[in-house]
Amino acid sequence: MTRFLTISEARKQLLEMPDTLQDEPVVITRHGKPVMAAMSYEQFESVAETLELLSDSAFMTQVRESTAQAERGERVSLADVRARLER
Repeated sequence: MTRFLTISEARKQLLEMPDTLQDEPVVITRHGKPVMAAMSYEQFESVAETLELLSDSAFMTQVRESTAQAERGERVSLADVRARLER
């Protein structure tokens, strides 16, 4: 469940936030409306990497093609993959 903190609460908890943010990001509000989010650096790196992959059109084309092949049942067994790698 996403935690919400007011800016004042976030300011008071700033020194403890690195430990708190390990579990999930925190949404910080002003006048009851979300204005920013705080997350661990590890979470930030993960989001940045995901965005980078999603913005790579060649990669996303391959993902879509692979998904379509899998949905059509065009799969390769693990035994076949191992056999190909041993050649």
